[in-house]
Amino acid sequence: MHRIKIIHLYMMSFLMLSSCIKAFDPEIKGLDAKKYVVMGRITDNDSLQKVNVSLTSPVGKPAYVPVTGCIIKLMDDKGNEFPMMDMNDGNYTAVVDPAFVVPGVSFCLELVNPEGDSIVSTFDQISACPEIDSVYFLRKDLEGNIPGEFTLGIQFYLDLDASLSDSRYYLWEAYETFENHAEYPLEWYYDGSVHHVVPPDYSMMVCWQTLRKSNIFTLSTDKLTENKYHMYPLHYVNNKTSRLKYGYSLLIKQFAISEEAYIFWNQMRINSSQKGGLYEKQPLAVKGNLFNLNHPEKEVLGFFSASSLRQKRIFVHDVPDLPLEVDNYCSSFILRHPFWDITPRDYPAYLLGDEFTWYPIWLSDNCVDCSKLGGINVKPDFWPL
Repeated sequence: MHRIKIIHLYMMSFLMLSSCIKAFDPEIKGLDAKKYVVMGRITDNDSLQKVNVSLTSPVGKPAYVPVTGCIIKLMDDKGNEFPMMDMNDGNYTAVVDPAFVVPGVSFCLELVNPEGDSIVSTFDQISACPEIDSVYFLRKDLEGNIPGEFTLGIQFYLDLDASLSDSRYYLWEAYETFENHAEYPLEWYYDGSVHHVVPPDYSMMVCWQTLRKSNIFTLSTDKLTENKYHMYPLHYVNNKTSRLKYGYSLLIKQFAISEEAYIFWNQMRINSSQKGGLYEKQPLAVKGNLFNLNHPEKEVLGFFSASSLRQKRIFVHDVPDLPLEVDNYCSSFILRHPFWDITPRDYPAYLLGDEFTWYPIWLSDNCVDCSKLGGINVKPDFWPL
């Protein structure tokens, strides 16, 4: 899985039609072909604050294009300034004492890009965030396109009780952590000659992987009679994934955000859920709160916000009445003649064997090395023993 460091707001689509109709390929020129994307948020959860700067990528060649060499500072409405450090990968960081990041205080961002243009955000005010009431899951079967055929799995939900809070706009992020298991320890391998590891190395048998869900979860209680919401749907996990096989953890981050930030993220949510071709649904023009002072005609994409944060973690072990149908990711290959099929680029080639001898069976890397399935072999501090 690749990491996605930012959300590119400039959305491109291709219309795939029958051979008798020419597909529509929009031609993007001039200022539309290269736009700055600035994403950042200051929160009361951590003293290390981050901002990401990138460029939109060419049509048909989506890619992360980081921008280095910017001069960035955060400022509050009390006159305090916090310069950011260039991490040389499009990310910029600053340490801000949590004493400055409190409800009622507003922050903005000022950026000078390598071309000398000044990019600024509007001020965004921090709202007090209530605690997360509860996060839970229920067994749920989803009917597919074919009537009577169902996908089995679990649906996650969140309950919000903000009766004692003035906040009315919310954004949630979901981070899942799960175990990956290799089938065999490292015992036999070939890299030009056969090696026997004694005792077998079990260090790469178990890995843990953490992924941020790509879903965007937003809610406004502004039109509700109470500042509460029951069973807000989060993401769904089906029974055909190994995520639920050995243990699953879900971390929910809840942000109390401003109305302007809510409008931005809610439009992003609508955009991300749109399906179909270019002629079926046009993407919303998502307007952020950043502006190029030197060249107002150059649109700056993204949003800089200030918010308070609360979080809650839950664990999923055995789900009653949910049979798992997980494919075995470990595959093997019978060697026609010892090592004819193995080339130096395949080293080390893992072999099946026992404590006495090896067999002419070549194991795929993920049979022995759990990191090939994703993650690292270091147990997270929060993982149950």
